[in-house]
Amino acid sequence: MSTRGATKEGIISTGIKMFIEHGFDKVTINQICQEINVTKTAFYYYFKSKDDLISEFFTVDNLLSNEDLIHILSASDYANQAMKAMEIYINHIVRSGLELTKEYYRVLMRNEIIPLDKGKSTVLGSIVPTLLQKAIDAGQLKNPSSAEDLHDSMCCIANGVCLHWVIEGGAFNPLELSRKRFENLLIVN
Repeated sequence: MSTRGATKEGIISTGIKMFIEHGFDKVTINQICQEINVTKTAFYYYFKSKDDLISEFFTVDNLLSNEDLIHILSASDYANQAMKAMEIYINHIVRSGLELTKEYYRVLMRNEIIPLDKGKSTVLGSIVPTLLQKAIDAGQLKNPSSAEDLHDSMCCIANGVCLHWVIEGGAFNPLELSRKRFENLLIVN
């Protein structure tokens, strides 16, 4: 085993694949290292624990692709662009599946971490308030709150909808519900 070829992305993708196949609690760091043929030192170079690995997988900055940017910009107005940007996070949650998302929320609660915390520096964390401010300036929103307060509320909505989706066992479409909640919050013209 070596650290040659060990990349953060490779460790994440291998770990996530194994978590999905076998369950988070049944996969050890040793097994991840054996699967990707790296030392534990290589694993610990990038991650403190399995909790750290799963948290990194769900990190907002890792979600934004060129396709996502094109999708955001395809919306006809700033308010819809802001909602599409927030939906990137929700899409990632849905694509990850119920079991992995359940474990993610367990990790967050165990480590007392706020998901989609707007206080952290993220690409989406800077795009959404900017788009909301442009929507306010263009008269596209009826809600008189500041762009920062609206963004904070949108983060709370996204987290609440995703957690509700997990608790309900995937019984509804979280994108549809979050879109409805975002529109209610923003009071889109």
